[in-house]
Amino acid sequence: MNIDQPPKDKHSLSFTFWLAIAVIIGAGYYLYSILYETSTVYTQTQAVVTAADKSESKRFIVPGDDTAVYLSTPGLVRPGQLWGLVSKTHPLPDNYVPDELIDTTLAHGDSDIPMKIQQHIEAPLKSLYAAAEQDGYELMLSSAYRSISEQQTLQNAFIAKQGKAMADIYVAAPGTSEHHTGAAVDLSSASGECEADSDSCSLSQAAAVWLIQNAPKYGFIQRYPEGKLPITGVAFEPWHYRYVGVTLAQAMQNSDLTLDEVIEQMAPGLKKS
Repeated sequence: MNIDQPPKDKHSLSFTFWLAIAVIIGAGYYLYSILYETSTVYTQTQAVVTAADKSESKRFIVPGDDTAVYLSTPGLVRPGQLWGLVSKTHPLPDNYVPDELIDTTLAHGDSDIPMKIQQHIEAPLKSLYAAAEQDGYELMLSSAYRSISEQQTLQNAFIAKQGKAMADIYVAAPGTSEHHTGAAVDLSSASGECEADSDSCSLSQAAAVWLIQNAPKYGFIQRYPEGKLPITGVAFEPWHYRYVGVTLAQAMQNSDLTLDEVIEQMAPGLKKS
C-alpha cells in the first residue's frame, strides 16, 4: 500500500538555499577578515623587526645625496682623499703628495717649530678649539702632518725603546700613517709643558670624553677607538682624530664602526686591494 507524501514546500527550499549561501558568504568574509588582520599584524611586526635588525647590525648609511656622490666618485675612497682609507692594508702610493699643507695658527706643541695641516681642516679645527674652550677644555695639537722620513725616525726611536712588537701596534710604518695626509691630528690638553715639548703633551680623560661627543659636529672622528685593534691594526689612541667632513663624521657617531669598516661596507673589496 502506497502512502502519499505531502508535497514539498517550495518556499522552504528557497529559504534554506539562500540561508546556506548567506552562511557561506559570512564565513568567507570572516575568514578574509582574519587573514587580512593577520597579514597586517605580520607586516607591522616585520617592520619593527627589520628596524631593530638594522639598529643592531649598526650598518652604515650616509644620509642625503652624499651616497650617490661617494659611489660615483672612486677618488673619494682613495688614499689622501676626504674619505680615503690609509692603513696597514691600504698604504699611500709612492708618489702621494698631500693637498695644500699650511703652517697652522692653532696652539700646538713644540711651539717654536711650525706644525703643518691640510688647509681645509684649519677652520674646522678652530671651531673645535673654540667649542672645547667654551665648555672648559683648552686644546693643543701634539702632532699633525709628518713626512715619510719623520715617520721613519719616529718608528726607529720607538722600536729602540719598546721593541718591534710594540711598535707594530702603536706606530704606523712609513707610508701607512694618516699623518702623511695632513688631515689627521693628535689632540692634547693645553699646557706649558706641551707647548714647549710635544713629547710632554697629554689628553685629559675629561677632554677625551668631550671630544668623542663633540668632535663629529666639526667633521672629526676618533680614528682608533678602544677595542678595534683587530680591525684598524692600531692600538687605542683617544687623541688621534681624522677629518672626514661633518656628514660622514656625524653619520658614524654612535655607530661603533671604524672608518675601515665604513669604507669596506660602501666600497667592498677596497680594503683588500
